[in-house]
Amino acid sequence: MPSKKKNIYIFLSKVTIITLLIVLCVRTFWVEPYTVSSVQMETYLTEGDKILIDKTAYGIRLPITILSIPFTFDNIFGLKAYSSAIEFPYKRIFEKEILRNDVVLFNNPTEIEKPLDKRSLLLSRCIAIPGDSVLVQNGIFLINGKQYAVSPDVIGEYIIKPENIDNILGIIEDQDITPRSIMQQSDTLSIQLSKLEAFIINQYLPDSLSLINKIDTTQSYQFSIPSRGNIVNIDARSLILYKQIIVQEQGEKAKFTDGKLFINGKEQAKYSFEDDYYWMLSDNTLNSTDSRTLGFIPLKSVIGKARFIWYNSLKNSFCFSSLD
Repeated sequence: MPSKKKNIYIFLSKVTIITLLIVLCVRTFWVEPYTVSSVQMETYLTEGDKILIDKTAYGIRLPITILSIPFTFDNIFGLKAYSSAIEFPYKRIFEKEILRNDVVLFNNPTEIEKPLDKRSLLLSRCIAIPGDSVLVQNGIFLINGKQYAVSPDVIGEYIIKPENIDNILGIIEDQDITPRSIMQQSDTLSIQLSKLEAFIINQYLPDSLSLINKIDTTQSYQFSIPSRGNIVNIDARSLILYKQIIVQEQGEKAKFTDGKLFINGKEQAKYSFEDDYYWMLSDNTLNSTDSRTLGFIPLKSVIGKARFIWYNSLKNSFCFSSLD
């Protein structure tokens, strides 16, 4: 009898270990769950939503930090859950292009003090790809000469006429619109709504809302999205645009003196980019961390594409619907 029990325990142990290994391989190379932890993609995705990230969408990024506690990210109970003593070089197999309007999960490229795959996670929408020309004019993005079509999920702040507040709150309740921050400053009321929600309210109560423009319309600038192998001349303008990329790619080998670039002590008249880059813009422009603060996002920082949502935090219910 004791021998039979021992065999059962051995069998269950083997099943448990094999199951954990399978799950670990699936999470590492194929698909991984992710919980939306900010409001920057509202209303497309809301804080607390649970989604699945397709790690094969742009090619599989192989593990970099090998000495890591399985099923954790960068810490556990406040302690570092990995060691950077052994790091594999960046490698992506079956590489594929990111498409415009894809919602992408990526590591923050500016946290160069951490291993690539242990940098903080961000979710944003790709609006420009390598080789694209981007012109920002009066707060409007023009991609290759065409105005970027803003998602109806984009959040903005709208002024409410005080006499309309009760009617607007009634419409919000009737139309099952998620109430967000309603603020009062002196005699001005404002509310955060998506473009679509504001349109619905104005359909019921015309001219009851007006968008507050918080974008600086006094500055216009233009730049190109770098692509792998693309060569630029090193001058004052290119260093302003691409200095951060050069630092990320070259690390301590790159030095900047009197508007000049030195790599390994040798002055560079030109620079060839080592990776493809993208411009990410979040739907909630009021509360977001994206390319406007981070700059260009390299392909090596990209983890995968938001593919499915399996738990909706607003409805507090399980579901399984495609995000494509």
